[in-house]
Amino acid sequence: MKSFISMRELQKMSAGAIQALPHAVPIKNGTATVGILLPLHRVSPEYMRKVLADIDAAAARRTPEENAVIDRLLAERGIE
Repeated sequence: MKSFISMRELQKMSAGAIQALPHAVPIKNGTATVGILLPLHRVSPEYMRKVLADIDAAAARRTPEENAVIDRLLAERGIE
């Protein structure tokens, strides 16, 4: 598998070819990386529950100072 996809190759790719990618792949225009192609794969409900539980557990371990930094960064981006 190639380590990147060119803009020209991207124009010719089908939805099936994109979904068949095993992981995210950089999109390049010449030597510049201009984006990332991220195929979406279905996951089992059990796996999704585990991921969400891990996220909740990590959030519960954050300190008030860490939460304040996150809130400030979100506010700076207009997300509240």
